[in-house]
Amino acid sequence: MAAPQQPGPSSGPARPPVWSRPRTGGRGPQPSLSVEAIVAAAVALADLEGVDAVSMRRIASELGVGTMSLYRYVETKDDLLDLMTDQVMGEDAAGAVNTGDWRADLRDLAVRYRKLMLRHPWVLPIGASRPPMGPNVMRRSERMFGVLDGLGLGIEEIAGLTSTVVAFVRGVVLAETAEAELFRRTGQTRDDYRRAVGPYLKEVLAAGEHPLLARFVHEAEDEPDPDREFLARLEHVLDGVGVGLERLRGQQPQQPQGN
Repeated sequence: MAAPQQPGPSSGPARPPVWSRPRTGGRGPQPSLSVEAIVAAAVALADLEGVDAVSMRRIASELGVGTMSLYRYVETKDDLLDLMTDQVMGEDAAGAVNTGDWRADLRDLAVRYRKLMLRHPWVLPIGASRPPMGPNVMRRSERMFGVLDGLGLGIEEIAGLTSTVVAFVRGVVLAETAEAELFRRTGQTRDDYRRAVGPYLKEVLAAGEHPLLARFVHEAEDEPDPDREFLARLEHVLDGVGVGLERLRGQQPQQPQGN
């Protein structure tokens, strides 16, 4: 019999989500401060310099207050990240309603989500590693599930199909933002990169061992429009959702016919 595992290190009981805890500002709150002002400053800083630049000290400096005063409103940096993420998730809520056309509605959700992630690329790794449960995130999830509600699927099947679209969007945005971050970090442009790797790639492809790759390099569009490319590939994903929808609906038990 294997020896029982020893419990790992613990920092104490898990804290409830920030939205379930009162945020009153504690004793003697500063009139110029609020949770909303702190979150807005943090979002602006993350958009400009990346989420690694966000710290309580830096936010306090941006707002012109003492660092400790922020903790009267936001207890930890993790709380701040959750609040930041939920705030931006509510940016495109106006006019976002389901029409009853599942394909059009999923397309609209995907397009909106990509635009939001491109505006705030720091949200992607945070949301993937620790999904926030704030009101805006929950409203967005409820709308997404509602796209396929009433079509004869179970809730797990609805979640599976809609999460496929979300995963596609995240993958596209990850590639787009990673390239932009590389150019920002190195100071290189896309042309600089091509000049650097061009001779090597030409030599490798000339050996003839990668004919399909060579065909892609020679025939593919040099500067494809990212929006057009995204929409074209999204249609392929929606085609797959449609196939999955029909297959899953066919597996549902038939309702007994009335007399």
